[in-house]
Amino acid sequence: QFEYPVSPECVDWSVLYPTLCKDGVMKNDVNFADIGCGFGGLLIKLGENFPEHVSVGIEIREKVASYVDQRIKALRTENEGRYNNVAVIRTNAMKCITNFFKGGSLDKLFFCF
Repeated sequence: QFEYPVSPECVDWSVLYPTLCKDGVMKNDVNFADIGCGFGGLLIKLGENFPEHVSVGIEIREKVASYVDQRIKALRTENEGRYNNVAVIRTNAMKCITNFFKGGSLDKLFFCF
């Protein structure tokens, strides 16, 4: 079972993007979603190549999502001020993606299986 928000308005983005939030509210919407992000290769490159955009990876596998989360945290620690625009969520995108994003709010969706 996955925990997921009731609606996009209920998402606490400050947990994923602490430096991009003020009083629990994101300064910018998430621009890119990498569905089935795997080990985060594309997600990390999106963060590097589009530093002004916010990207989120969505992965269903617990250990893989945990690995990507640890990878992002390590990159943030090693590269101060960078990689604050990427994060990963462990959930089933097929069932709950509409609970995270308002209609039309994403610029790009990536499905790389």
